[in-house]
Amino acid sequence: MEPTTQRMLPRNHFSAPKWDESKLRELTQYFKELEYLFRDCSITDHTQMKEYAARYIMYNRAETWTGLPKFVATTVPVGDQAATAISYKNWKEAVICLYSGAEESTRYTVNELHQLVQDNFDLSAYTFGTFLMYYREFQKISWWLLQHGKIHANEERRLFQQGIPTSLWAKITRRLEILKPTHHSEDPYNVKDIYKAGNWHLKGTDTSLSIPRAKGILPVPTQPQAANNTVTTNIYIKKEDMEAAISVAVTSAMTQIETMINTQLSTPRTPNAANSLCHFCGELGHTMSRGRCNTLEQYICLGWVRRGTDSKVVLSTGANIPNYPELKSYQERVDE
Repeated sequence: MEPTTQRMLPRNHFSAPKWDESKLRELTQYFKELEYLFRDCSITDHTQMKEYAARYIMYNRAETWTGLPKFVATTVPVGDQAATAISYKNWKEAVICLYSGAEESTRYTVNELHQLVQDNFDLSAYTFGTFLMYYREFQKISWWLLQHGKIHANEERRLFQQGIPTSLWAKITRRLEILKPTHHSEDPYNVKDIYKAGNWHLKGTDTSLSIPRAKGILPVPTQPQAANNTVTTNIYIKKEDMEAAISVAVTSAMTQIETMINTQLSTPRTPNAANSLCHFCGELGHTMSRGRCNTLEQYICLGWVRRGTDSKVVLSTGANIPNYPELKSYQERVDE
């Protein structure tokens, strides 16, 4: 019985190769998955390989791929040699060139490594889990950059230590000084040595990776587990920076409150002139305050009324203005 040849998977099969255009770096992996299938299905014809490669992607993207000249183009016949279709490999290279960042030569950049270092340094809290994640991501990018001559070994080591928060780095260096007493102070420590020392300090803390970021605040580890086995917090917080920030915030708030109080005390309260009622003449728009009511000032000049020692308006004799319930304004009462 002859062995059956495996067939290519249907387009919508759950295990068929797929590629998301938002993930450019996975394009080369998409072609690798296809090529595994080509070998399993004994497909060697270059035209078929191109057609299958365009089969498992979205229609509008497939139109772009199949519209490339190398999809249907053939070589120029030479002598007795007939024209042949351009190879699948050449067409695949043309497809990859359509997407900046999908090429193998630009998988990672030095800027990405610097951004990873900065993001890790800016974490507001630090745990064993975040340190492990930082190490894995750093190794993945830096290894590729080293292999392609983008950075050198000492630069890699210095960048790795720059991404570690200051307080943790101080503990790591103390550990390394004990383990490597002959290490020259001007030479950066090896990344693996830094990783081991960091593990030694952080082991036992939270392995969670969901840590908030807060730029400008450097985390500091709390005290280790107490002797009575009471578990302390696993989140590393910079106590000194928090205390200093709280002190500055309280001082600033107290200064602002004091300024507001002094401003309110020094500013005289004046009623809204548009809604004010003068009790002397009974008109709107002013009050009985000194110099505000012209009628009152005229009566004072005529000697009919005067202001007492407490600025209260009284008769020229010093007696209080009579209170006649049927008369609303002081002017009417004085005239009466």
